[in-house]
Amino acid sequence: MKNLKKLSIFNLIKKYPKKRPALSKEVKKIFDIEYKKNRENLLSQLSESWLHFAIKGRNLLFNTTLEIGAGSLNHLKYENFSKKHIYDVIEPKKFLYENNKNKFLVNKFYKSLNNTKKNSYSRIISCAVLEHLEDLPYYLYLSSQKMKKNGYQSHSIPCEGYPIWNITWFLISGITFKLRTGKSFKEIQRHEHLNSFDEILKLVKFFYRDVQIKYSYPFFFSPYVSFYSNLTFKNPIRKNINAYLKITRNNKS
Repeated sequence: MKNLKKLSIFNLIKKYPKKRPALSKEVKKIFDIEYKKNRENLLSQLSESWLHFAIKGRNLLFNTTLEIGAGSLNHLKYENFSKKHIYDVIEPKKFLYENNKNKFLVNKFYKSLNNTKKNSYSRIISCAVLEHLEDLPYYLYLSSQKMKKNGYQSHSIPCEGYPIWNITWFLISGITFKLRTGKSFKEIQRHEHLNSFDEILKLVKFFYRDVQIKYSYPFFFSPYVSFYSNLTFKNPIRKNINAYLKITRNNKS
């Protein structure tokens, strides 16, 4: 059984990096504008507020934080800032945050995790980001190097692949997108959401020893009956990280 689990996770790792499905010409023209609208949509923000509240360590005053995929900086208002709270973000799409009035709260903006220093962060966080990553195993490996000794990560994600989530995104984003553009939001979903909840959880448990899961409304105990979840994890498993590095080396050779 143990060997079968290892084989399963190794086969999953070999699927990465995933290739993002191309957008049609019509959708590509409006993608950046619609992406920002979706991030700033009031209904989306109300629905997604749980994602932000579930992030661990929001009220601590002595954090060194790195937020992955900060987008339009809509998580900043949920954080407790002080002079001793250093807050960096990674967001390659500058147009999402350049006019945001709260960007002065950010210490440094980075385009990539590769540009950040090792052993720098007491917490690494994100809201609705891990499902977008083309190479999630690489992120989980690389981010382990960026954490301080007792650091942790806290990421809120949709329960991608489960019925409640599928219904929710259709009602909140799918219908309004169709009314605005005449196009199907499924095309953007397929382009943007590359990783399911199950894939994310399996990979996190492979790379990290201590993993805690919280589920959101409406019923708070399973991905089947929750819109969102939060994964908080720490203590990288070096043995598994080395196994991952071996797999990636073999794939390249």
